[in-house]
Amino acid sequence: MPIEKPTDQTAPVFFPEDNYNIVKYMDLAKFISLLHSKSLFFCRLDKLEDKFEGSSPKLNLEYNEYWYRQLYEQKHLKSSNIDESVAKDVSDRKDIEEKFKSLNCICCWNKYNSESYALWKIYSEINKGIMITSNIENLIKSFETTTENIQLSEVRYINHETDLIGKGNLNYPIIHKNIAYNYEDELRLIHLVKAENGLVYDWDSEANSSGKQLNNNLEILIDEIILSPYSPKWFYDIIQDLTIKYNLNKKIKYSILK
Repeated sequence: MPIEKPTDQTAPVFFPEDNYNIVKYMDLAKFISLLHSKSLFFCRLDKLEDKFEGSSPKLNLEYNEYWYRQLYEQKHLKSSNIDESVAKDVSDRKDIEEKFKSLNCICCWNKYNSESYALWKIYSEINKGIMITSNIENLIKSFETTTENIQLSEVRYINHETDLIGKGNLNYPIIHKNIAYNYEDELRLIHLVKAENGLVYDWDSEANSSGKQLNNNLEILIDEIILSPYSPKWFYDIIQDLTIKYNLNKKIKYSILK
């Protein structure tokens, strides 16, 4: 199905209001996988290295504790019973949040005003990296025949120690990220797998237990293919041969940092 357009009835996202350029940095192996599978990889949220991914900030956790306490005090429970009940509810809420993370897979992109030397180094090899360019409209169009549910959201950056985010929906922690990563200027595609047993999904049944491959029309998606600053001529030739082999008719050029 096409990328979901948000309404009052859908899970909250920061859907892009304008059509702007976006990019995705990758290494050679991921580029080959992209061409061979004709799909984008969506990584499980709980498999990412950022420990704050998909987690509520401190003030939200404190608010949850306060809310549960107020609820039990209205029921006029004994103090000791309130403490035990609140502690259990807070713990259960954290457990639900962690399980929900394992059901959500994301595919990350970066807003594109200029190339980022830092992102070249982080997400690819500086002498064998690839950046594919696109824009919001083409990203949305490229998924029009995909059967899976997908959301699209810009990422808002927060301090997990001092900031408060929206409450009442488990999607809020997924569309926020720690301020330490704001250099990424990220937007993300989000895919929620359908769990048959509540919040548990059998990832062992998947070819890759770390996420999902979702079909995509690469001809619509990709505008240009840009090679990393120190990539040699033989690397250019390999990328060109791969695009010919997989019938991807796209312009290939070197980074402006070369």
